[in-house]
Amino acid sequence: MKFKRIVMRGWKGRYARIPGDASVLHLKWVDGRYRTSIYWSRDDEIATCVATDSAEEMALAEAVSEAKRTMGGNGGGSFQINEFRQVIVPSSQGGMKRLLVGEISGEMGFDYPWEEGYMFDLSDVDGYDSGDIWERPYIGMRFNLSKGSKIYFWQEGREGGQSLYPERQDEELIRKLRAIRSWGAMRFIVNPWGIVLTKRPQQDAWKGDDSAWVPVYVGRINPGNWFKKEE
Repeated sequence: MKFKRIVMRGWKGRYARIPGDASVLHLKWVDGRYRTSIYWSRDDEIATCVATDSAEEMALAEAVSEAKRTMGGNGGGSFQINEFRQVIVPSSQGGMKRLLVGEISGEMGFDYPWEEGYMFDLSDVDGYDSGDIWERPYIGMRFNLSKGSKIYFWQEGREGGQSLYPERQDEELIRKLRAIRSWGAMRFIVNPWGIVLTKRPQQDAWKGDDSAWVPVYVGRINPGNWFKKEE
């Protein structure tokens, strides 16, 4: 993984997360410094997965921590990396204040929490077909598919919200989403490597507790049929 740091600046672009700490990245205090981490929930157990230690990861963590402190926090907390790999840091004080601190490139390895000495990365989808259960952390930016099968992003603002649409709809991605859920509105996420994930109920039972829903792999975004990169 490489990290290109910029002079931090305010971010007014797309930003949305699904509820819960497991959908975003975090800075956790590990071995004397803040480290990039994610949570992995499996079989009623939640494990912390720490990113591979490197100079680039340290630079990323330092940039995020500085942004957190600039906005009144203590240096730790959650942040997001969007599908363009832009690193967006929200204020720990709440509200809509966010800072853009840079971009990553390449893979980002994490410690595999269930067996010592192993690693994984969230860009590797070898062996996955659309509709397969996603057996890795479920992190990414939130998007939506309308009842009328249109991809959109719901942008919250201080005076309400609005639906934002890409210039061209990705019909192939829509087809894959509809193969998982053939009707109604649905939510999906896109991780920093452009991988599309969503959730479906276990055993195709569409009623009941949300905790019974399982994450599934959908595919990848097509940059030519997607939202424009914001700066």
